[in-house]
Parts: sequence; C-alpha cells; structure tokens
Amino acid sequence: MTIRKKELFTIPNLMGYFRILLIPIFMYIYLNAQSVTDTCRALFILILSGITDFFDGIAARKLHQVTQLGKALDPVADKLTLGAVIFCLIRTIPGIQYLFAVFAVKELYMLAGNLISMRFHGKKLDGAAFIGKASTMITYWCLAFFLLFPHMPRLLQLILMMLCGGMMIAAGLYYLPTFYHFIKGD
Repeated sequence: MTIRKKELFTIPNLMGYFRILLIPIFMYIYLNAQSVTDTCRALFILILSGITDFFDGIAARKLHQVTQLGKALDPVADKLTLGAVIFCLIRTIPGIQYLFAVFAVKELYMLAGNLISMRFHGKKLDGAAFIGKASTMITYWCLAFFLLFPHMPRLLQLILMMLCGGMMIAAGLYYLPTFYHFIKGD
C-alpha cells in the first residue's frame, strides 16, 4: 500500500488519528478514577471516540476522501479502543480476562489471515462484513454497560460477556472460508 502525502491529512484520517490518541487518555482517566464522575469522564471519552468513528465514515464519503490509509486506520482504531476498554475492565469485572483472550485471539487470527493472504495471493478483506460490524457494535454497547454499571448482577455480567465472546467467535468463523479461499488461491 503506497500512501500519498495528501492522504495522510484528510479530515477522516485526522479523525482516525484523534480516536487513537483518545485511547491512552481513556485508559489514564479510567484506571485512575476515584469517583463515579471520573468514570463518567472516561465513558465520555469513549462516546467521543464513537461519535468520531461515526462521522469519519460519513466525511470520507461526502468529501470524497476515502483512502486506503483510512480503510486500514478505521478498523485499527476500533480494535485498539475495544482492546483497551476490555483490558481496563479486567480489574473490575471478574472473568472479563477471558473475553480479552477471545478478542486477542480473534484479532490476531484476522491479522494473520489478511497478512498471509496478501503475502501469497495479493488478496485481503475489503471492509467488514455485517457480522463483523454487528460484533463490534454489540461489544461497544456491552462495554459501555460495564463502565456505567460495574456492580450489575453477576448473571447479567456473564450474559453480556458471553454475548460479546459469541459474536467475536461468530465473526471470526464467518471469515474462515474467505481466508481459506484466499490462501488456496481461488
């Protein structure tokens, strides 16, 4: 992927960089929270990231600034944000480290599948399928509930973690035949 200098500083790409810069800010505020107000500030950072994510896609299309960098940057910002939030919740939500493990394995599998496909056959996924987008959206919503209600009933915590994990696994399995065909050379 060759990146032209003018592609680096498009409005949508600047929003993507901004989302990535929000990650350590979120982590710092959340991990050092001393009150509900601090936790709400961290949640506000996450909501700001989500709003920016929503508008960067619209801006890219409306301003005709869809770039290869932007197509790569957007999912990277999503995955880094989700991973950071799940990681931060490990200290407050018992068992969420297993969700983090599912998330990490799925994302490493997706990365490896794309890299192997690109290396040997010049093919890669062209955007997320509906199930991948649904998995990301559901995970964001569930994580927001964990942030807002860290002391929710244990059964509800388990249901939300299983929902997220199940969606991640389903999304990963959905791409399995695609990667198989890419690697096989079909």
